[in-house]
Amino acid sequence: MTTNPIGSNRHRRVQAVAGMLIAISYFFAREPVVSSVEQRQLASKFSFDRFDLNVEQFAVDGLKVSHGVHPRMRRISSWVTGTRAAATLGDLDGDGLENDLLLVDTRVDRLVVLPAPGTESRKCGVYKPFAFDISPLPFDRKTMSPGGSLIVDMNEDGLADVLAYFWGRAPVVFLRTTSEVGSEGLSLRNFLPVELVPELAGKPEGQWFTHAATQADFDGDGHLDLLVGNFYQDGADVLNENGTGDAAVMHQGKSKAQNGGGAKLFLWKAATSGDSPSISFTNKTEILESLCGTGWVLAAGTADLDNDGLPELYIAHDFGPDRLLHNRSRPGELDFAVCKGERSFTTPKSFVLGNDSFKGMGVGFGDLNRDGFLDIYVSNIADDWALHESHFLWLSTGKIDSFKQGVAPYIQQSEVLGLSRSGWGWDSRLVDLDNDGRVEALQATGFAKGYVNSESKLSLIDRGLYSLGFLRYGINRWPELHAVGTTNDQLIHDPRAWPKMQMPTTTLGGYDLNPVFVQAKSGRFIDISTDLGLGDYFNTRAIAVADVDGDGLQDFVYGNQWEPSVFIHNNSSHANKYLTLSLFQPANDKVGFSVDPESSVAGWPAVGAAAEILSDLSDSHGAECRLAGQSDGGSGHSGHGTKEIHFGLGDFKPDTVAVGLRWRAIDGTLQSQTFDVAPGRHTVILGKAIGKGVK
Repeated sequence: MTTNPIGSNRHRRVQAVAGMLIAISYFFAREPVVSSVEQRQLASKFSFDRFDLNVEQFAVDGLKVSHGVHPRMRRISSWVTGTRAAATLGDLDGDGLENDLLLVDTRVDRLVVLPAPGTESRKCGVYKPFAFDISPLPFDRKTMSPGGSLIVDMNEDGLADVLAYFWGRAPVVFLRTTSEVGSEGLSLRNFLPVELVPELAGKPEGQWFTHAATQADFDGDGHLDLLVGNFYQDGADVLNENGTGDAAVMHQGKSKAQNGGGAKLFLWKAATSGDSPSISFTNKTEILESLCGTGWVLAAGTADLDNDGLPELYIAHDFGPDRLLHNRSRPGELDFAVCKGERSFTTPKSFVLGNDSFKGMGVGFGDLNRDGFLDIYVSNIADDWALHESHFLWLSTGKIDSFKQGVAPYIQQSEVLGLSRSGWGWDSRLVDLDNDGRVEALQATGFAKGYVNSESKLSLIDRGLYSLGFLRYGINRWPELHAVGTTNDQLIHDPRAWPKMQMPTTTLGGYDLNPVFVQAKSGRFIDISTDLGLGDYFNTRAIAVADVDGDGLQDFVYGNQWEPSVFIHNNSSHANKYLTLSLFQPANDKVGFSVDPESSVAGWPAVGAAAEILSDLSDSHGAECRLAGQSDGGSGHSGHGTKEIHFGLGDFKPDTVAVGLRWRAIDGTLQSQTFDVAPGRHTVILGKAIGKGVK
């Protein structure tokens, strides 16, 4: 057989041209560079102070740099133990400000409560940091580890409780008792730990690996329900370094893995308060499993996306497509439908909502284009020179009636907006940091920040490289991770088939920057984190956002893995006006709607309530602007923040702003109310609307 030299040359020319086209396309697909003048102008609107959150005093056996894992998983210990850092901001002590911080620091392996820096002195009494202890409930530090928390009022008594979730066991609820706070202030003795699922206590099937939790009134009965998202399958012995058997397994495939823990849903049933409070939920997990299977949940979010008073549910999966569930429930009767986006001729299949096979690792909601509809910001892995899966920005088309036909009315616009690339992403947030009426985009990035020292166990080749001054910042394991991407699906579930990725020498995206994206004149977002002095190489999982000091500026926390977490205080200019609504559901269904009531009313944060600015906020070019927001119950990966609704109003001139509110009363009826209020901070009691409520 002879070869055709002409054909071979033609083939080589085609390859060369194709390579040039790919290179040119990649160049023009990169984010356009804004001028240095514009970048400085954008950064000049912001100012932040950074505070390290040191909780080393709560370490039991010294500061950890890793956690023991099942023998089957030791070769990939860096991958297995690369999560669980978490941060939550909220009002735990009842002083009216979301200035209490719950932190899971993986180095001390405990859930710690502390006042946000600068807020230690408060009207309800100073308290010292303390760590939660679930004793006398079962807990083994060798096989169980905290993974995150929510600040909630689980039993509807007007006192904030804490939902703590874990790796290695089912969640625990710390119910606040009515015991008076002593001279030492808020402490562990003010909380009673109870099992969320009592029947699983101490049982193998009660070994859950929870990554996400969020509250919402899923069935519209006026009470807040609970969603819990689990990663590894129930009963897996992942953190037991003395474990036996083959229960500790990885994903059964790279694109449709269904052997995880899945999402679990609990409907509120009953509760009591007092010195011995209690709660009761009805487990409705089978409904979600029938629609989503048992995927590997990394994040979950809830928001009313079609304005019907029922929250939709976004479940972000690792190694499988995310799921958006349209809520069609009635009180006591859950009903969801899977919705997927529509594909055009030019749309890649993976850029259709519900068809991706990326690693959905964080989810946040916000009205990015100011059209009155919430958009969805989802993190994936998008590391330069490593793996570009692309983050997602699902931009609403406003065609909310399409939900009824099972169509998700969203288009993927992250590349167009400059939000497709950053690093190995986790929590993602859309928040207005300077009150100009436009959201900024925050993202937690990084995975494994390895290091090598003289005591590290290295191969002969790596030892030689170390002696020459290389590998100080860990061994780059991206080539090995790429090998995972080409591994046969029949093998990937077995951790022994994975390449070696061990703590603490492995580096995987560990030196990414947490971007602070701000919108430039072109409409695209650019990262100004280094201009703001926030260009540290954190290894972050969680972002919790709240206005901790009530000054109208949103502050935030970076929950970091295997290193101190960081509180970022917002000192940006107060030139722009704002509106913050702190919304409460009254315990008494006879209470009427009121703004800034003269006397206190017993109640709890009105999670799920929605607000819209009705005043004219058109910009200087006459472009129509509608701002919408909702009280969030804990959307994200492991960062959970404000339940308030916050709007930046820019240079709004009138003395009052018109607001429309929509919420469910405690009896489940859908209420709505419009009112005028001065810009600033306001407390709103969402009793029965003044006038006739609507069903």
